[in-house]
Amino acid sequence: MPEKLGSIHNMRNTLFHSALRASLVLAGITGLAAMAEDAGLGWGFECGCLQHRLEHEMRPPAKGSGQMWNEVSGSDSHNWPPSPMVNYEHVKIALRFADVVAPEAEAVATYTVRPIGVSVESLKLNANGLKIASVKLDGAATEFFSDGKNLTMKFAKPLPSAKSSVIEVAYSISRPTDGMTFSPAYPDRAGYGPQVHTQGQTEGNHYWFPCHDFPNVRQSTELVVDVPKGMTVSGNGKLVEHVTKGEREIWDYLQEKPHVAYLVSVVVGDLEAVPLQSPLSGVPMHVWVPKERAGDVERTYGRTDRMIALFEKVFGQKYPWAKYDQLLVRNFGSGGMENTSVTNLYLSAILSENAAKEEDLDGLISHELCHQWTGDFITCKSWADIWLNEGWATYGTALWMEERDGADGYFESMLDNAGVAKGDNTDNTVGMVSNIYKNAGETFRRAANPYPKGASILHMLREMVGDDIFYKGVHAYMAKFALSTAETSDFRIAMEQTSGLSLEWFFDQWCMRPGCPNISTTATYDAATRMLRIKAEQTQKIDERTPAMRVSTPICVRTASGEKTIAWQWRDRTAEIEIPLDGPPQWVAFDPRLATLKTLKMDWPMEWLRALAKNGPTMAARRQAVEALSGDASPDTIAALEEIVKNESGRRKIRGECIDSIADFKNADSAASIGRLLDAPPQDPRVRSALTLACASLAKEKAIPILMKQLAEDSSDLCRKNAIDMLSKLEAKESVDAIMAAADMPSHRQQIQQAAMRALSKFETAQALPQALKYASLGGYDRARGAAIDAVGKLVSKDEKDPARIQAITQLISWLDDPERGARRASAEALVNLKSKDALPRLEAMAKSDPDPDVREAAADWVKRING
Repeated sequence: MPEKLGSIHNMRNTLFHSALRASLVLAGITGLAAMAEDAGLGWGFECGCLQHRLEHEMRPPAKGSGQMWNEVSGSDSHNWPPSPMVNYEHVKIALRFADVVAPEAEAVATYTVRPIGVSVESLKLNANGLKIASVKLDGAATEFFSDGKNLTMKFAKPLPSAKSSVIEVAYSISRPTDGMTFSPAYPDRAGYGPQVHTQGQTEGNHYWFPCHDFPNVRQSTELVVDVPKGMTVSGNGKLVEHVTKGEREIWDYLQEKPHVAYLVSVVVGDLEAVPLQSPLSGVPMHVWVPKERAGDVERTYGRTDRMIALFEKVFGQKYPWAKYDQLLVRNFGSGGMENTSVTNLYLSAILSENAAKEEDLDGLISHELCHQWTGDFITCKSWADIWLNEGWATYGTALWMEERDGADGYFESMLDNAGVAKGDNTDNTVGMVSNIYKNAGETFRRAANPYPKGASILHMLREMVGDDIFYKGVHAYMAKFALSTAETSDFRIAMEQTSGLSLEWFFDQWCMRPGCPNISTTATYDAATRMLRIKAEQTQKIDERTPAMRVSTPICVRTASGEKTIAWQWRDRTAEIEIPLDGPPQWVAFDPRLATLKTLKMDWPMEWLRALAKNGPTMAARRQAVEALSGDASPDTIAALEEIVKNESGRRKIRGECIDSIADFKNADSAASIGRLLDAPPQDPRVRSALTLACASLAKEKAIPILMKQLAEDSSDLCRKNAIDMLSKLEAKESVDAIMAAADMPSHRQQIQQAAMRALSKFETAQALPQALKYASLGGYDRARGAAIDAVGKLVSKDEKDPARIQAITQLISWLDDPERGARRASAEALVNLKSKDALPRLEAMAKSDPDPDVREAAADWVKRING
């Protein structure tokens, strides 16, 4: 067990765990619906990957079809891992980019394979959009057929099982629709030349090399990349050779330990590799950034070595790869991607001195780093089990927050993860682990989201068995499935074998079934008998498919004499517990260590909740009390919340949530409280930014001058961005000049510029059109162009003969062919909103013949909406 993790986690709950484990075992054996036991003193969320972390913000949760069969065709709707047929021992991929500008490359993929069992007379590889020139088996040409999606090779004789065979596929890549992104040079910006990066997860890498593109196959890889002189290349594993031949450079990377196809990565560009120190782990590390950001690397990524040291303890395995590089790439569609030994991140994942005062990227960095063990070292055998990758990486972030910030950081992270329970309903069609889906990406976006729910499951296991047994089980799992693939049952069995507990019910309830308990509680105290009575009810839909859930909800009580925790397990719709006390409770906490993933409603005395919010046993309990107080707008509650906000040593999240609650009350007392806080604003810009948003709850004539002052004087990018958002919300058109000026302010992720574009669009500020066109053009931050393009569409004159309108529409139509995908889509949406008939010829052509089926579908919809 990691020493510091154990000491923090067990500091207050040693007695609690002994009682909880005993009661859980007893409940499991006897089927007791509920039990209470005095346990003595104490008691104690970030990814991408295809990372569906950023994508999840924009797309609704996927519930899945839920149909085990197609009612029309009668076919099975389950997705089973495809048969590998052979051991893929190694693949060498040779790529030649002529100039990195044209979206094309020549390539040869050379596989070393050996049959596993059954006779192999043919072999199929995924190869979408690749133009296959030839296939050779052991040096001799062999029959093949490519249908544009798959490459099927027919052998004259079955592959021999006594020795390995070598298959060589020569092919070309041209305008790949997935898996490989070509980014053009930014005009007039040194250090931002043309760039190429790959993105394999979920099944995108077969758009640039033929492969068995499913995570049930591992192979070692070699990448030999031939590029114009002056370009740098990153690839998986160690650099074995880098040579210059005339005007060309060749980079050769060898990944000796096997990994799955979606983790293969190539980046080509003009990035600078900045070294990181690694005195704890000894792992060679670099962060690849645009040259102008080299000075910001240590500030942002300097804690990576400590994270590696932590995860080595957590998993009982040394860092498994030859290096660890982190690369900032342009036009990256996710937050990060944990390619083996080389993580790709979005371009602005680096912090200036000012930005670092407002945020850190430790959540993203730790998530992707944790994947080097959970996702790369061990990979889920199928997408149904993606939680073994993503849940673990999300939990890895919580463990890092525990290491960095102590118990408060850990429980803050875990309560954030517990928010998944709000959307994970029992009437959803599939649970977190299900192979019923329409496409692999759906498994990342389920209502039972594998990121936070997976992390919560791991936390519940840790609470159930204690640190020693939990980490012993994790170490056994990592050792057994090292450099292999695993499924949920494999992890369950490892935990059963080390704990002695039967855990089938636990994994069935939390992994396989949809839904989480929604628990509503009431609490009363009888002073005459000194008896605390708590009633609880599971209010989610309960039926034969999703019966009431087995839950553990310990109760922690504080009286004048101290604290005590009572373990409480129950499995019926309703339950009640009576707890004798030695005097009136000062506060009562319901499951303060989040032993059960749930939504929680607390109908409790307000004085208990106010005390709990300030002094509760865990950060989770304190934040839940703040949420429960949101229904009480009394002066006492407002004063209690204000006190928490004023505590400069408090954590920013709970302070911000208190500000939100005060603002939402919208009465005279809350307005006065917000006013007092504004008179002495918080030092932490992240808390101050919440106060900026709260200005919208004030009278307009009072709020606008405050917001204008913040926009002009606050040093925080986030506060200025929020000030613009609130001025827009309040329709403060007198702020237009200030907002136009602010649009030119540099800021992290160009957040001020984006807020300004949105506000000026809302105000229909026609004079801002040239400014919007400027920021919409190629060369700006790729994730900020969309807001500017949207503004162009909204700021043009309604006079269809206006020259400026005609020019803007012409520009929008030209951006339909922009090299950046986000700009293309934003331009199409702007043209749709303008009902521009001039755009129809290009959109109709896209709908008919674009090589990307997603673009064809979207373009057809855009045409329909313009004509509608």
